[in-house]
Amino acid sequence: MEPSAPDSRHQRIAELRKSRQRSWFLRVSLLVAAGLAAWAWAVGDIYQSVLTPEQRRANLGRFLKKVTPAPVRESGDWSDFTPWALQMLGEGEGLRAIGSTFALATAAAALSGFFALLFLPAAARNLATPRPLGLAGGGGPLAKSLCVVLNKLTRTLFVFTRSLPEYILGFLLISVLGPDPWALVLALAIHNFGILGRLGAEVVENAPPEPARTVIAHGGGRLGAYLAALLPESFNRMVVYFFYRWETCVREATVLGMLGVVSLGYFISQAKAGRAFDEMLFYVLLGAVIVLAGDLLSAVVRRWLRFERA
Repeated sequence: MEPSAPDSRHQRIAELRKSRQRSWFLRVSLLVAAGLAAWAWAVGDIYQSVLTPEQRRANLGRFLKKVTPAPVRESGDWSDFTPWALQMLGEGEGLRAIGSTFALATAAAALSGFFALLFLPAAARNLATPRPLGLAGGGGPLAKSLCVVLNKLTRTLFVFTRSLPEYILGFLLISVLGPDPWALVLALAIHNFGILGRLGAEVVENAPPEPARTVIAHGGGRLGAYLAALLPESFNRMVVYFFYRWETCVREATVLGMLGVVSLGYFISQAKAGRAFDEMLFYVLLGAVIVLAGDLLSAVVRRWLRFERA
């Protein structure tokens, strides 16, 4: 009697499980990682507190009281919040902080995106190769060798720049340039150049190759194939990555402002120094508002691009 369809399917699944490859290296690695985590927790100083639960609850209560806006804290009436918030935006430099943070993040994202686009033809493995997109005619032996070397150097540059932390770069550049906004712009741009370059190279490598092959077959060359076929095909995805990194730049510009350059981070550090936790929370929420506005703008731009392509 032949097995029924469900039984046959279960039998095939069981046979596949038995015949699948097993990686002992992966299993041992997981066991070692779990053992190291347990050992670090047992012998390390991950969690040590000299505060009792009552003291922690008291600290939490004081913190929640201090983050309540001062007028509301004094009157107990939340209708006093709106005048206080408007005053923080105007006299409290809130609008200036928003503008400076937005400008820092936008300048950094624009610089990193622009230079990443310039370097993409050299970073994409399907272009900077002796046989671009699998086609012959990539130039002479010297040109082919140069393409390979340039590809390795460009990808190494992407790895190197994205491995440099923005905060450390900002600190070093401020030491050289002084508390100048361009120090933070360059710090953010250098780091995000490597990230956008790597992401953009992968997008170009995964783009449909047929239009680009047609360009190369008609003598357009690697750069022509990139500009005429691969870049337009990949542009929507690159816009997504650009706005993703722009949102990150907004958050990082907020933090980097603590180095002394005027941004939301500068005003947050000033409020913290004065123990004005209500003002500090207000500036933190302003940073979240900028990120939400950027996400909305990103959605509008992507929808417009899809509409134009359709």
